[in-house]
Amino acid sequence: MSVAEPKPPTLQERVAARLGGLTATERRIAEYLSAHPQEAAFSSAEELGRVTGTSDASVVRTAKALGFDGLPGLKRSLQGHLQSLLTPANRLNASLESIGDGPEAVLSATLRDQIELLTEAERTVDPAEFRRAVELIDGARETMVCGFAGLGGVSEYIATHLTRIGHRARPASETGYRLADRLLLLEPQDVVIVMAHNRLHRENRVVLDHCTAVGVPVILLTDTLGEALRDEVDVVLSAAMSRPGTFTSQATVLILMEALTIAVAAQNPDRSLDNTVRMNQLREELNGYSLADEALLTLPKAKRKPRRK
Repeated sequence: MSVAEPKPPTLQERVAARLGGLTATERRIAEYLSAHPQEAAFSSAEELGRVTGTSDASVVRTAKALGFDGLPGLKRSLQGHLQSLLTPANRLNASLESIGDGPEAVLSATLRDQIELLTEAERTVDPAEFRRAVELIDGARETMVCGFAGLGGVSEYIATHLTRIGHRARPASETGYRLADRLLLLEPQDVVIVMAHNRLHRENRVVLDHCTAVGVPVILLTDTLGEALRDEVDVVLSAAMSRPGTFTSQATVLILMEALTIAVAAQNPDRSLDNTVRMNQLREELNGYSLADEALLTLPKAKRKPRRK
């Protein structure tokens, strides 16, 4: 009977065991790594040095002091651990354990979490990066919005709204050969929006590689992949999509995408309004009556008062 090999210690266990032997600088870095595993798993040494007020060399020394072969080994350990935590079942279980009992508790906890995430997004989304994203979309021949693994509905929704304000846009949420067909139409005058939370799916990898080969600028909307993919994209919009280990919500990404759409519309309000008016006219022609008439048809009929005798 074979004996199972013991699991390697987690980062938190390493920090707890070696904290007393670390210098003050190493202790500060180790405590940050332990408290922010998602950020640490995808950040560079320079980024970690910046957020801890130290240096990239100090970060590497701390990783070695914790028993890793360097920062790459520490990041591999964190990414492997996070991958096990980020399965849908584990996320849902963690969410259910944190919200309490009863529908009222779920409603309150969910709304509170979304408010906190949006408040955090206001801090983490770089205004200069957001402006650059708007300029790229506004100046593009066409925008392709890529959303895979649950983000397909968001990509279709945003592409539709960009089209309604007069900007050519199309979603890309298919996989396999259908995605290849979408990518074939890309030109350097286009722009691609890639939505990827905390892991890079094969489809996203193919999209990024193809955009690099063709020379198409990429806007990345992500949770924790910003630093890892910074050199492969033109704009990074970083925002937390959920609390660590809990069920992923699309509310933050949807609101940020809607903000992008409204900002693009504001770049050319006359064009946006003209296209919206034209869309309403087409709807009226298709319906056979005006939208005002349609509103009247759907209003509840007033109850007739009984006649006085």
